Amino acid sequence: MNYDILLQGFHWDSPDVRKSDGTPRWYQIIEENTDRIKQSEFTLVWFPPPSDSVNKHGYEPRELNKLDSEYGSEVELKAAIAKLLPVKAITDIVINHRSGSSSDSDFQNPFWRPEDVIVFGDEGSGRESMNTDTGSAANFSRDLDHTSSVASNGIKDWMNSLKSRVGFVGWRYDFVKGYAPWANALYNSETLPEFSVGEFFDSDVQAIINWIDGTHPNPAFRSTAFDFPLRDALYQAIVWRNYHWLKYIDKAPGVIGLWSDKAVTFLENHDTEDVRGSQYISWFPGGDQMLQGYAYLLTHPGIPSVFWRDIYDSNRYFEDSINDLIQIRKEYGIHSESKLYIALAECGNVYSAYIQGDKGELAIKIGSGPWQPWGSKWNNPVQQLLRSGGDFAVWGDRGRFW
Repeated sequence: MNYDILLQGFHWDSPDVRKSDGTPRWYQIIEENTDRIKQSEFTLVWFPPPSDSVNKHGYEPRELNKLDSEYGSEVELKAAIAKLLPVKAITDIVINHRSGSSSDSDFQNPFWRPEDVIVFGDEGSGRESMNTDTGSAANFSRDLDHTSSVASNGIKDWMNSLKSRVGFVGWRYDFVKGYAPWANALYNSETLPEFSVGEFFDSDVQAIINWIDGTHPNPAFRSTAFDFPLRDALYQAIVWRNYHWLKYIDKAPGVIGLWSDKAVTFLENHDTEDVRGSQYISWFPGGDQMLQGYAYLLTHPGIPSVFWRDIYDSNRYFEDSINDLIQIRKEYGIHSESKLYIALAECGNVYSAYIQGDKGELAIKIGSGPWQPWGSKWNNPVQQLLRSGGDFAVWGDRGRFW
């Protein structure tokens, strides 16, 4: 079981946040907000890709060992991570593809010959290996051959240097559909992250479960995955009041319904922010509907993730509300494998559930319909009310149930 609460410590516009003199400063913003992050009681902060990159967001890495980027300098990065302690830092790992320094395949720092590390048939290189890609292609950069010892050893060494040189303890693997999950198993085995999560951007629960299974032979060391199917269900339930989407037979929808210990739950992140309103994904509304979503995530099993903009770029009411929900989760000992009993999941009316933590029981209601927790210990639920807002309420009891 896992008690972590993850903060995505950046957003899509973070590379554009600068000082008046033009110096990149996002790492400095993280450092300036470390007291707020600690007061929120996050246990992990997810940093953006740390390496020099062709694009400002870091997702077309160029010189892997150069840790000066649009987010700030290596010095500023180390300072932010050090000041966050005891909160731990993980970083975005982009290993499906790489861009060259002066041409598409001029790999420097570390140096790799294209014919040793680029998959056969890559659309942008005339020099490549004889091994085909093990996943989906990235046509904006050169796809790496993870069967090559040159590539895999170089990636392993770079990742281990991010631990020893900078202080990262784990990974958020980018675009894991781009290569076979055995590569993640290799890098998990070689770098021993305290926590790792993959971006398998898909609505198919079983496909995500299959990817998790492939990330290490030992279940205890497998990566977690972002629960995109649950995010879809929450959107349907909260935006359209289709609360029946939050119950699949007798379980929660998404990855948390099948393997909650490996599900990282979320409402928004930089990916959904980048493509919001497109054919791929819809924007999750702010305001009361955002808080309804976080009331669900922070009281339910899984490993909840909070988006920087939702908590620190909103206003004091929303920051305090999310902080209260985090505190409730911790006080009642809710964890990734907490037992969930869904009481109601009615279309257009209400969703309600009971969740058992190590230190007590929570009850939650989302929706406009009337509902209160039932049973002798809930005889005066007003006294047990822990937090409420627009169309949501959370109650608590220090006893046990089931």
